[in-house]
Amino acid sequence: MRLSDACHILFLLLPAWAAADVQTVTILTDNGYPPYSYEAGGQAQGIYNDILRAAASRLRGYQIELKPVPWKRGLAEVENGRALALSPPYYRPRERPYMQPYSVPMLNEQVVVYCRAEVLQTPRKRWPDDYRGLRFGNNSGFRPGGDAFWALIGQGQINLEEAADARTNLLKLIRGHLDCYLNDKLAIQLELARLQQQRLYIPGALQEAVGVSEEQGYVGFTDRDQGRFPYKQDFVRQLNQVLGEMKRNGQIDRILNRALDAARTQAVPPSF
Repeated sequence: MRLSDACHILFLLLPAWAAADVQTVTILTDNGYPPYSYEAGGQAQGIYNDILRAAASRLRGYQIELKPVPWKRGLAEVENGRALALSPPYYRPRERPYMQPYSVPMLNEQVVVYCRAEVLQTPRKRWPDDYRGLRFGNNSGFRPGGDAFWALIGQGQINLEEAADARTNLLKLIRGHLDCYLNDKLAIQLELARLQQQRLYIPGALQEAVGVSEEQGYVGFTDRDQGRFPYKQDFVRQLNQVLGEMKRNGQIDRILNRALDAARTQAVPPSF
């Protein structure tokens, strides 16, 4: 065999060798949490997914596959150890003892309560005591609002109804089936703008009642895989290093600002 032929064969085989050295890591992502994480056209979209894609390009020996799923299904998959990771949970070690470790936080979110305007005719400044007796909406699988809020739910002093996403909860609120709803402020505002554009919401019918907390979104990893993902520790180490660099050099802020500008443009209601 001529040397040139041997070199040509070697060149053709190189991509297969390289691919064999790259581990594909599947991260489940929330399919119903715009603008942060949602599914569109069968693909994982949103700010957190943009961050993870940017991080993936800087990992050594790994490529990331983002798989959008309903939130409660994602939690169940991580809990039983079938899935390695889920994005973007809040840090809830007591409620989710099966989820360890967490990545470094990716973003800060501001959790607020929106209520029907007539509900706020009664002053409700103290959270959560002034909200006893009301019907709250919540995204399935999420536990925002703090321990005192969930204690009142457990005591039956606040009624809770869960739905898959912000749109469903807000429509129930608009139609009077709920009194209040709590979620990330930006997620609520953008969804209300879309509903207004679709003539399903009249501005002012819902009002921001109270700021509840600031939360951070992470990638949460299973600790119940029983060795199914032997690369987990190295992957978490690399991901944390890259996310930390992206925060320090402003790349995460740039991703956030681009995504929010695009989301606001798409959600701007028409003038009548």
